[in-house]
Amino acid sequence: MLNSKDLSSLSGVQKTYSELLVQEFGQCPFLHYGLHSNASENENYQEQQRLFAEKIFHLGNHSCDKKNDVEGNRQLSVLLHGFSCAYLAKRFEKEGYRVKWIDQEVPAASSWEVYNFSFADGEIKGQYSDEKFDLIVVEGNHHYLQQMSMLSKTRELLRGQGRLIVFGEYINDDSKIERSTLPNLTSMRQLAERLSYLVLDDLDYTADAIFSIGLLRKIAKKTAVEITNEITATEDELISNRRCYRIFRLQKDSSPSGEYAFAKYGDIDSFEPCEISTLFEESFDTTFNPDVWKWKYDLGAGKCVIAREAKSGKIVSHYGGAPRQIHYFGEPNTAIQVCDVMVLPEIRRQYGKNSLFFKTAATFLEREIGNTVNHLLGFGFPNQKAMNIALRLGLYEKTDEFLELVYPLNQEVATFPFHLSPIDISCSQHQQEIDYLWQSMKQETTTGIIGDRHCNYIKYRYFEHPFAHTDLYRCIFLNDGTEKPVAAVFLKEHEHRLLVMDLICPLSIMKQVLTSLSQLVPEAELKLWITRGWLDAVKSEMAIENHLGIEIPCNSWNPGPHSVDLYGKWWLTAGDMDFM
Repeated sequence: MLNSKDLSSLSGVQKTYSELLVQEFGQCPFLHYGLHSNASENENYQEQQRLFAEKIFHLGNHSCDKKNDVEGNRQLSVLLHGFSCAYLAKRFEKEGYRVKWIDQEVPAASSWEVYNFSFADGEIKGQYSDEKFDLIVVEGNHHYLQQMSMLSKTRELLRGQGRLIVFGEYINDDSKIERSTLPNLTSMRQLAERLSYLVLDDLDYTADAIFSIGLLRKIAKKTAVEITNEITATEDELISNRRCYRIFRLQKDSSPSGEYAFAKYGDIDSFEPCEISTLFEESFDTTFNPDVWKWKYDLGAGKCVIAREAKSGKIVSHYGGAPRQIHYFGEPNTAIQVCDVMVLPEIRRQYGKNSLFFKTAATFLEREIGNTVNHLLGFGFPNQKAMNIALRLGLYEKTDEFLELVYPLNQEVATFPFHLSPIDISCSQHQQEIDYLWQSMKQETTTGIIGDRHCNYIKYRYFEHPFAHTDLYRCIFLNDGTEKPVAAVFLKEHEHRLLVMDLICPLSIMKQVLTSLSQLVPEAELKLWITRGWLDAVKSEMAIENHLGIEIPCNSWNPGPHSVDLYGKWWLTAGDMDFM
């Protein structure tokens, strides 16, 4: 039970919430909403909170029928996670349960044990690693990125058909582009089933939450405390169905079907790069380079979902992504390029919705791409086989295709007064020139989607790449007769031609720049990879068009912008590929 001395241990919405209740009632035994019914019209707010806690107790107690305990006289055990579990701890203890409470300062006189770990930990340590529970209760809102670790850990801690009760707020309407830290309701259901849970109950207590918020507003007016926190659902938000308040009652599936049904899932912080090397080399038939991996996932803040064959086992699947700041129809936003999609070769032919590939991919898309999460869009460059599989599974839809333009050697004397000079990325003047060119290019691409090409990105992409010291990339300005750069160009030798990785200049002069560039680098033919939607901006009469067999996908699994609105809008070149 919290009093005024305990508030310093809380933060954000919990502190605001508890301040209101302590000022009104002198104590704060609960931090969750109350249970409202016609019979309790005259009950005070804390009594309604007690009724909600009683509801959770009955759901849990009913889940653990002692008569069905196959181990006879074994004492049933419950694990509680949440700030306001004292009432539940007393109720379960009175019913004969062995009670443990996670990360709480339990009063010394109580018989409840402290279970000292958090769901954010990489592993459950020490004496708790082999402990199992019949019931776990998790209170409160969790960041959507915490859902996977929370469900994975509770599954690991539950006995064969143990039960899990989770209650808190969720995003119910994810049709609009509006980020939130709360988990998506449909993704919560899907993830639970994917991680081998059976959904026994999905109970809606949104109306009770609305009523509770109304009472809180009345208390706030009396105490002059303002309810302000992005995680707190306002009455209007709840009524609009954007947010809801739910109780999930789940049961661990003791005999799930599908590949690696008991796989252990993790994110980028759950493994060391050396652990991925074998899977990488078997998947791509090339040597794993730890420096490139660090450049992409450490320096580039890469994201991923991995699956191990079992707890502490080898990694058998990986689905990664490289974040990218973009301009989305003229407005800043964030996307992620899907990359390093890997599954063990022996199971690579299995691609149904019960396959490890699907489970890993769908989990990544739900966590990383969509209207409410960190990255609005996803894009990538899968081969045709991978694209067809993802289309069939409903993970992707097509938004464009990659084309190659080859500019034959031009022996004519240059018709434009341009010349080349190297880019020195450490020079502030060169940095400013790149930013100026990017601004001019950005202003002419407001009808589409383009990844940022400012000097910070250029520095990361071409000058901090692990192979940059080998002169892998040729980074040059195309200057006019007054020594003013009119374009920044980034080239790479590729299959006996010079591939234009990136070209930064106004779209209105791109054809002119490419023609001039082909005259100024006579040692090899130029080629440019470009999305079909922007072909007219770069294709001159002399350019030869080739199909690359690479289609550009978008996410269709998690709610986000529709493929119809994205079709032909992405400006992408070879430089947007993480592996080129």
